[in-house]
Order: sequence, then structure tokens, then C-alpha cells
Amino acid sequence: MNVYFISGMCVNCKVFNKIELPQNCTKHYIEWMEPKETDSLNEYVKRMACSIDTNRPFILVGYSFGGIIIQEMNKFLTPDKNIIISSIKSQFEIPNIFKLAKSTHILKNIPTKLYRVNENISNLFARTLYKMTDEEVAEYVSYISPIYMKWSTYQITNWHPTYEIKNLFHIHGTKDQIFSSDKIKDAYIIEGGDHLMILRKPEDVNGILSDIILT
Repeated sequence: MNVYFISGMCVNCKVFNKIELPQNCTKHYIEWMEPKETDSLNEYVKRMACSIDTNRPFILVGYSFGGIIIQEMNKFLTPDKNIIISSIKSQFEIPNIFKLAKSTHILKNIPTKLYRVNENISNLFARTLYKMTDEEVAEYVSYISPIYMKWSTYQITNWHPTYEIKNLFHIHGTKDQIFSSDKIKDAYIIEGGDHLMILRKPEDVNGILSDIILT
């Protein structure tokens, strides 16, 4: 069984390095690509899916924004299972600040040049919100170009789930700083897990992930 992993906004797939799969599974990483400023989410997702071997059974795993991406892929792919981690799957789980950004169109109107993120700013953000070390920022935070940042923030805050996903499983932490667990329904809950629990609590994530895959 091929298992394809897509990471969260700004971070590369090294965040999945502590994730272990059952013996019959092969791990594959799908890294982010630089989007075109005019890309729709559907256009971008179809390009990301080009590396997926649809001739063999496969599972999709999406972390954070990657969870939204794999749900969009289900509009034209038929994975055996879909697993989202630290993400959202319904309009009721969308944070209020995302809804505010969507209603005001504020992100769409911000000039691309203002999305320039230097190392110091990204380091401060990661340290404050996720308590990441400088070493972790250097290893995991890779995608911060202005075009990518503007496109991604707009897509994630404007996403509206309208498609019913089959075989969808959700793993979420009670201390998630982005998607409050209070809004999350029908999920495998990890006590004390924050938005980076794939790095902080890999044993807990691995246990649930294996159960889902092997069931």
C-alpha cells in the first residue's frame, strides 16, 4: 500500500520523518510547489496529484493545510482511505478568524510584496506560536516565498468544504493552536497534542495511524 503525505502550509515533509507505518506500507512525500498567482485550488491540487500512482491502492495523509489538499484531491481521485491530522473537514470546524478574513477579503487585497517573510520573522512566529527552536525552523520551514504565502493564506482561509469525502479519518490534538479542538467533531483525539503533535507526540500519532490503516 502506498501512503502519500502532504505537509502543512510553509513546512516541508520532513515533519513526517517521525511517522512510522505498518510493514506493508510505503511512505511517499508530496512537497509543495510554487503556485501561479492565478492558480485556482483545483488547478494546483491536480498538479500536486501527478506523482500519485493511481494504478495501485493508495492512502492519502494530509497535515494541516495538507488535509484540505487531500480532500480536494478526492474530487478526482479514489484513495482507499483519507487521513487528516491537525486539520479541518467541515464548515463548522473553520476558525472564526478564517471566516472574518474571508468576509472582509483582506488577504486578497494585500499586495504580494508585503508577504515577504525573512528568516527572523518566520523564526519569531514559529517560536511564539509553536515553540519551535531555531534548528527546527531551519529544518522544517521551507516555503515562504511571497507568491506562495499570499496564495496559500488566501486558499486556506477561503476554503469551503462542499464535497462529502468517503473513508475520511481525523486525528486532532486538544491543544491545537490553529484549529481549536472545541470545534472538531468525529475525530481521534490526542490529549495535549498541539498543532505540531506530529513532531511532539509521534508515538501517539503513529498508534492511531496504524490502527486506521490496518482496520
